[in-house]
Amino acid sequence: MRLRLNSMRSRIAFFFTRYKAFFRRLYWFLLVAAAVSVIAIPIGMSIRNPDVHLLDFHGPSPRVVELRREWDRAMSQARREQGRLNDFVVLVNRLAESYPYLELVATQNSVDHMELAVVVFDELAEVARYETTSGFISNFLTDHYLSVLGSFGGLRLTGEAGGIPRWVTQPYFFGYYDWRFYDDRFDVPVREDNVASEILDDGIVYLRINSFLPKGYEIVSRNPFWYFCVDADTQYLMDVFSNLYGIDDLIIDIRGIGSGFRDYFVPMILSPLLHEPMTARFYAFHADEGFANSVSDAYRAWYGHSGTVDKNVVAQGFDYDLPENVALGFPVDIAVQPLGDVNFEGRVWLLTDSDNFSGPNFMYLQMARDAGFAIVYKENPGSIGWETSSTILPHSGLALRFNPLFFTDAQGRSLEGGGALYDYRLPEADNGLIGMLRLISG
Repeated sequence: MRLRLNSMRSRIAFFFTRYKAFFRRLYWFLLVAAAVSVIAIPIGMSIRNPDVHLLDFHGPSPRVVELRREWDRAMSQARREQGRLNDFVVLVNRLAESYPYLELVATQNSVDHMELAVVVFDELAEVARYETTSGFISNFLTDHYLSVLGSFGGLRLTGEAGGIPRWVTQPYFFGYYDWRFYDDRFDVPVREDNVASEILDDGIVYLRINSFLPKGYEIVSRNPFWYFCVDADTQYLMDVFSNLYGIDDLIIDIRGIGSGFRDYFVPMILSPLLHEPMTARFYAFHADEGFANSVSDAYRAWYGHSGTVDKNVVAQGFDYDLPENVALGFPVDIAVQPLGDVNFEGRVWLLTDSDNFSGPNFMYLQMARDAGFAIVYKENPGSIGWETSSTILPHSGLALRFNPLFFTDAQGRSLEGGGALYDYRLPEADNGLIGMLRLISG
């Protein structure tokens, strides 16, 4: 066995000694080939695809970095474009589902909202990817679509809802759940001079009211405050109404007020100046859809109205047709009793503007007109309109505001469809308070 191993070692040693020069050349050949390959492979890849390079020892090459930036930029633009287009699709769908004024838009403004939507979608698709101007999407949708539809129901886009707690923006609960209004440990300031009055020329009493809502929040800080003290305002108004002897004209200025009519205007203004009881029936209709149902539920719970029924049951005997996309309705009964402590026989002039005519406010102003109040109206291009409810667009976070409740009179006539109701309309030019009042009473 040992002889065999020694013989094999001798043969192997003889083999390597005989071919030593060959193996040396092979070694150097393979070493050079490996070195050449290390250099040749990236050169070959660069020739075949100049946009692909191997990483160097210090990270990606400048070209790779630039390619990555271009890719990220392209993806960001694509997401922006898709998000904006999606917001518009959501907006159109929300209106088709819950906006009850589309037929008024078609008849009064001669606009088919879906035909307009197709045109605006194509226009948006051309600019949505690259446009980076601040407020672009809000301005584009307002200018190209919402403003063309009109302002029925206070239709508009706003940006304020994104930073406000959800409970603050719920329908008819503005500030209702905020403990700071009722906790004695927290001092909530009360603004002064919510009501003010003065005697003008020729025995005219001018009464100005700034708000019908007791609670509010500062625009920037969101700190709460009371617009007024209910007891103090009630006492002030009763003092004014009880001292109108020898006065022929009482002018009540409520311009700029959009909410709170039932809780302030009816008991504190209309009721003291009535001479006999008043009752009136109105109706509200809406779509059977999530957003509209939520607003309806909150509205009925807040004001104590009955549940909804099928619109065809409610609308029996109506003289007017209802919108196709409303499915449910409920009656709104309002009864007002005179207080009996006021016996003013003069003329009552109610000075209003565009802010006053939104949502259910038409009902209360119609009752005031039926009671003998003269409605004096002045257009306000900056009117806010419906403030109560909103639905959020998913990409931009903008709040789409509109009134999903379609209010009618007892015959089914749309209260908002006829525009602001008034007996006198003031010109656009501002002639000052005295000049304006002389136009009214003269």
